[in-house]
Amino acid sequence: MTDQPQNLRGLKAVVGGMGVLIVIGTAVVVGTIIHRLYDRNSAPPSMPAAALGTQVAPIAATAATLQPGEHIAGIAAAGADVAVWVNSPAGARLLLLDPATGQIRVGLTEAAK
Repeated sequence: MTDQPQNLRGLKAVVGGMGVLIVIGTAVVVGTIIHRLYDRNSAPPSMPAAALGTQVAPIAATAATLQPGEHIAGIAAAGADVAVWVNSPAGARLLLLDPATGQIRVGLTEAAK
């Protein structure tokens, strides 16, 4: 075989291009992580009553309490509020609570069938 030097200019360009892509990709990942860490401190907006899809009448701001025979069937995040599903022999109700104050913002009631 002959010992002729091969032209590796194309290979060097491809390797250099991939190195640039790795640096850009790493910068995007680090930037996204930093953005999400700083964005975590802001609370999402409160869920409007119209988003529930039913006619909702706000009830007076009272402390959240359970009546005798009621039990909590489920809890979920609802924007800045906490949605609490309460079951009882008389029916079910959904309460939207402000976690900072414990006050009920919206209450929906469903009669037993």
